[in-house]
Amino acid sequence: MLKYILIALFAFTLTPHSAQAQDAQAPAPEQTTQKPLVTYSPDFCEFEVRFPSEPYTQRQCDKPGTQEKCYDLVSYTQVFDMASTVNVRVICNPIDQNIIDTYNNDVMKATLQAMTKPSVTQTFETSIHEDEKGRYKQAALIGEGKVGQLPSIYIAQLWIGKKSAFSVEAELIGEELEEADTLYSHILKSVKFSEAKAEPEESEEKTNEKPKN
Repeated sequence: MLKYILIALFAFTLTPHSAQAQDAQAPAPEQTTQKPLVTYSPDFCEFEVRFPSEPYTQRQCDKPGTQEKCYDLVSYTQVFDMASTVNVRVICNPIDQNIIDTYNNDVMKATLQAMTKPSVTQTFETSIHEDEKGRYKQAALIGEGKVGQLPSIYIAQLWIGKKSAFSVEAELIGEELEEADTLYSHILKSVKFSEAKAEPEESEEKTNEKPKN
C-alpha cells in the first residue's frame, strides 16, 4: 500500500500547470497500449484528459426520467490480471462566466469533499491552485478508500474555468502492479487546461481592442 501512496502523491504533486511547462523538455511517456491516445474535451470544455482508448459515455440527469440538468459522465476502466483496476470518471459542464468568481478556496475544498465523501475513508492532502492569468482555478484531493475489501488510492480534481467546470475522479484499486500504476499516473498527468482553446479567445480580444490615439 505504501507504493500506492507514493505513486499517487507523485501524480498529485505534479500538477498540470507544471506538467505543461515540462512538455517541451521531456519526451512523451511510453504508452501502455498500441492504440493512439484519445483526447476527451468537448467543444465547450476548456480542459482535457487523454485515455489509451475510447472511454464510455453515459448521459445522466439529476432527476432520473427527466431532461433536467443532464450531463455526460465519461468513464474509463481497465483491469489488470484481475488484481488491479484503474477507474477514471470525468464530467465537463458549461457554466456562466461569473461562476469562477464564486469558487473561492473554501468552496473548492467543500466541493471536493462532497465529491469524495462516498469513496474516501482518509484524506492525505488537499491543494488549491489559481492560474496566474486568471483563466481557471484548480483543486485536488488525495485520499485512501476501499472498494469492497480491496484498498484503493483516490484522487479527485476540480477545475473551474470561465466557460466550463471539469471534474476528475481517479481510483487505483487492488494489488500493486507496475502496469496499472503507470497507466494511472499517465492519465492523471494528461489532465490540463486546453491552451489551444484559450488562444482564439485571447486573439479575439486583441483584435477588438481600439487603437490608442
